[in-house]
Amino acid sequence: MASSSSSVLLVAVVLAAVVCGAHGIAKVPPGPNITASPASYGNKWLDAKTTWVPLTDKNWDPLPPSHFALSGHAFGSMAKKGEEQKLRDAGEVEIKFRRGKCKYPAGTKVNFHVEKSSNENYLALVIKFLQGDGDVVGVDIKQKGEDKWTELNESWGAVWRIDTPHKLIGPFSVRYTTEGGTKTVVDDVIPKGWKPDTSYEAKGAY
Repeated sequence: MASSSSSVLLVAVVLAAVVCGAHGIAKVPPGPNITASPASYGNKWLDAKTTWVPLTDKNWDPLPPSHFALSGHAFGSMAKKGEEQKLRDAGEVEIKFRRGKCKYPAGTKVNFHVEKSSNENYLALVIKFLQGDGDVVGVDIKQKGEDKWTELNESWGAVWRIDTPHKLIGPFSVRYTTEGGTKTVVDDVIPKGWKPDTSYEAKGAY
């Protein structure tokens, strides 16, 4: 839930999976898998196997907050071979799941996206492609040449923002804190002359 952020994010191995989570899904500790074993419907049981799927934090359907929906392909992937349609036809079933740590391809850099609504007095950031350690729980920025960090407020989802009467010129360093307690500083990642609706990639080993 989150996010994405933020959010329960499950590593994708079922590439065609499309998963929507209703807002409000309770956080669960990171774990090695998402499991449906067995899935139940009525008074019957279906054997299922471990499957990895990505879960987003957007669902506009009027579903209860604790529900999330899988595509037919993703749902069928949890069935034993040859029983995919049987599982898809089961309707609503109970699924046990755990959040998995984010794992992006080797060489993927942390990305800072300046939202399109940003201007010289308002900066909204989304931090993308964080490996492993969980949701971002805090973001600060620091103007080049200054000693003091300025805290951003969580806006919604994965968006962090600051409103200020002072012009936000840049370059800015960004410090983000994950729920695991790790603080990371990326120097001067938002350049002078930054533009709205633009992504800036961290340099170095982030």
